[in-house]
Order: sequence, then structure tokens, then C-alpha cells
Amino acid sequence: MKKYILTDQKTVTSILNRLVGKQINSVTEDKKYVITKVLAEKDLNNSTNVILEAVDGEIQKPQTMVSIMKENKVEIRLKQENPYRNDLYTVLEIIIEPLERSAARATIKNIKLFNLHYSPQIDLTSVLSLYGKTSIITQTIQQFQIMLETSLNQFGYFITKVQVGFYYSADTPLLNALADAKTAYFMRDAYKKQFYTERGFFNPNLKFKPQVIDSMIQGHLLENVKSILIVPFFGNGNVLLGYVELHSSLPNLGNEILTKEIESANGIGPLLNFIESRCEDFTFELELAYVKEWKLFSQKDDAIDISQDGRGLGISLAGGPGKDFSFLERGCKLAFTISINKKNYLFYGSVKNVKKPKDPNGNWNIGVRLFSCDKPEGISLLSAYATQLISNNLG
Repeated sequence: MKKYILTDQKTVTSILNRLVGKQINSVTEDKKYVITKVLAEKDLNNSTNVILEAVDGEIQKPQTMVSIMKENKVEIRLKQENPYRNDLYTVLEIIIEPLERSAARATIKNIKLFNLHYSPQIDLTSVLSLYGKTSIITQTIQQFQIMLETSLNQFGYFITKVQVGFYYSADTPLLNALADAKTAYFMRDAYKKQFYTERGFFNPNLKFKPQVIDSMIQGHLLENVKSILIVPFFGNGNVLLGYVELHSSLPNLGNEILTKEIESANGIGPLLNFIESRCEDFTFELELAYVKEWKLFSQKDDAIDISQDGRGLGISLAGGPGKDFSFLERGCKLAFTISINKKNYLFYGSVKNVKKPKDPNGNWNIGVRLFSCDKPEGISLLSAYATQLISNNLG
């Protein structure tokens, strides 16, 4: 295996703690940084945050940092957690790549992919506007709404309603304005007419007249709605698709942290990340429901990378004369079988990236995000295998 992609909080924290105080190079800029503190957050995403210091000068929003640890190259992918703190970053993932001299000890065994099929990208907006919601789509939406409401209420929120909508059928001034702005909206407290407008959130005071805002708020109060969060979600090519709307009969979605420390490490940032991540899964399920035909493009190929959560695979497609996989574009749906413990599991995923070979006869490498399996334990089995590999090879 060429790479380990670490996502588990405990493993990520362990790696980062070994790097505290050491100089780390930024890939996105010619600077060096030092991790001064590692924070394992107890939020919706089990996030891991780090506090950085620049060795020289100011911090310049690093996105990827690289260090060498023992016989491994360690790549840390980051995202700024709070726009008002340039030293606080969320660790999206850590990629461990064994150096050449030790690569032989880190090989994937027994992960063969069989009967690889693909389905081209789907213009979900056009499909929905033409054919509307099928019974399967309606059921998928209902399950998604229940999952979001249950998950958030178990984590300190008080959500009274979750609604999923699509912008092609937007019929209110607010939704039409949000469709144009392609951004989120948060009415924190209807009684106080308090809106959250940082981080690029929609500011109704800049768009609507006071009487329009008053009418909107009065409508919410009559329905006992004190706070609303609307988050957009997108389809292939970053095309605006729909929105998730959360209602609460309490201000700030009934969450104490949003009320007191909305910009904290457990505030609005992790909430948005959680919703956006679940929307990605939801969008995939919608697209999968409209797949009409699967086309076989390979009988057997190898997995070369695997992520710790079992949801990321690097696949090497055997090249050669007449082999051209350029039809595999970002967003294409994939379906393939992996045999685990002598049982076949059918996995469904989406192409994230494609690397063409420099040599016409070389292998094509594609990155795939797995979303579902025909058996509920499939992805967890891949995750267990990846964790075992990482434990055995990283020590």
C-alpha cells in the first residue's frame, strides 16, 4: 500500500502529539510552523484541532504541512477553524506515506476489486425538476431528516423540525435570495431579531426592507419558531442543488454553546461541517436512486490506498494498449465487489480524482469515496482492516 489515510481521532491525536514542538514545512507556502497544542474536541465530528505558531513571521493559512517521522512521510491536511483566529486549525486528515526504503512492509493484501461498473454523472437538478420526487426519493429525504434531527438532539440541540428542499422549486423571497447568494442563513433569535452574519452568512438586513423582515419573523413566531438555520448543499460540479432547514422553538437551536460561544471550537463551525458531510452522503443516495444503467469497465483491479474510516480507496486500473479510462470523471458513480471473509460485498462510491499515466501503457489511479454497501457491515469491515494495517505498520 502506498498510503495510510488517518481519520480516527485517537490515531490522529497520537500522531500529532509526536510532532508537538517540531518544525513542520508548509506545502502551500514557503514557511515552517510548530504545533504548540493538540485539541481532541468532543463535538459532532470528533474533530481534532491544532494551535500553530509560525517559525518566522505571520501565519499565512497553511492548508497542507509535511514532516518526516521515523520511516514515514507525514502529510497533515488542515482547514482554518475560526476566521477570527489565524492560529487554530482543524485537521481534516493525516496521510502517512512510507518512504521508499520501507515501502515493502506496507502493502495491501487481499483487497481485490471485481466487476467494476460505472455510471456517468447525473444532472440531479434537471432530473428532479423534470420528474419530481419519486417514492424512493421521498423515502430517502424522510430518512435523512429523521437522522439529522435525532443526531443533533442527542448532541445538545433542540431541533423541532428538519426540512429538505430544492432550489428549483423555491417560492419565498428568502429562499430565492439564498439561491442567488449560495450561502447559509441563521436566524439566532426571532424575538431579538438577531441574525448570524459572520463567515459569509446571508444578512437579510442588507437585502430586505424592515417590513419584509418583520413579516418573516412574525410568521415564524406564530408557528413557535424561535431560530432557523438553512444550509445549502451542492451536486456535481459544485452546482447548487437544495437546502437543509432546521427549526427550533428555542433561540440558537436550543444549544448552549451557540448561545454563549458561537465562534468557539465546538460552535457553528463543527455544526456546519457535520451538516455538509451528511449532505454529501444524502446527495449521493439521491443520485444513486436515479442511476438507470451500470456499465462494466473492468473485471478485476487492485486497491492501493485505504482510509482509516473505510470510506476512501485508491484504485489502480491496469493500463495497456487500447486501455482508456478517461470516461471516469469526478462525480461518476462506481459499483464493485470486494470479497471479505469469503463473502461478497457490493460497494457503491463516487470518483473523487483521476490520475492519468504518463506512460501510455501505465496504470490509471483513481481516488474513490465509498458511501454505501449492500450489507450494513461492509464499510466497518474495511475500516477494521485499515486500522489493523495502520497499527501493525506504524507501531
